[in-house]
Amino acid sequence: MIKLIASDMDGTLLNAKHAIDKATVEAIKAAEKTGITFAITTGREYDSVKDHLLGNDLNCQCILMNGAEYRDESGNILEEINIELETATEIIKILQKEKVSARIFTSKGIYTTDTREEALKEMLYRTLSFNPEFTEDEALEFAKTQPFFTQLNYIKDLKEFLNSGIEIRKFVAFHKNIELINKLKKIIGELNGIAVSSSFKDNMEITHITAQKGIILAKVSEKMGLKRDEVLVLGDSFNDYSMFTEFTESVAMGNAIPEIKKIAKYITDTNDNLGVAKAIYKVLEKQ
Repeated sequence: MIKLIASDMDGTLLNAKHAIDKATVEAIKAAEKTGITFAITTGREYDSVKDHLLGNDLNCQCILMNGAEYRDESGNILEEINIELETATEIIKILQKEKVSARIFTSKGIYTTDTREEALKEMLYRTLSFNPEFTEDEALEFAKTQPFFTQLNYIKDLKEFLNSGIEIRKFVAFHKNIELINKLKKIIGELNGIAVSSSFKDNMEITHITAQKGIILAKVSEKMGLKRDEVLVLGDSFNDYSMFTEFTESVAMGNAIPEIKKIAKYITDTNDNLGVAKAIYKVLEKQ
């Protein structure tokens, strides 16, 4: 019997318009009425998840930044896993050498070594990547309003930043040169104690090796007194892979990458066709 359903966000819970369908919210609430706990597992930080929760009247436990942070239904941090300062410094050096900009997720918000102009250029690329129907002018205006840009903090003195006591939890980098992204994944992935994954083919997500969705979800479910087969996981991309290896009851989205579909127990519909809602109702039918 399933007692916990844990879902990825981008490409899974969220549709192509980056919103949760009303029918999916209804399915989540139907599951919760039967006593099933619904949790979110995402590469995002809490601030970019919170609005989705509040806007849909959802109270969920959240595994954030791929597993670098775990929060309860009220948003309180229960666990955090940081990248060691020496390793974080090495990652920054590697990225700067290849002139690849990155967002640095920390205990005090998101930072970048870019200038505002460089950050906007990177945000423009991300906007066009997510919304190919936009013209460049439309994408630019949209990019200027996005929290990923408006809430960004700029590092003026890298040494001062690194020695400030701030906790670094995750790096995220996007780049149109996929070969370069793959090259950096390999280089950084060889650093001691580091995990490298992706949500999209043109991005790279870096955390501590123990800060992975599946690992932290296993800890959470164990604390809840749940067996592995009482947890159902849903996802679509590389940063969901650890959930699919940790839990037998796994559901790949119809739009998932082949590597996820290959190891999933079930495959549901796409994120644009209520895949999460359909998977939830399948669970409820069986129970």
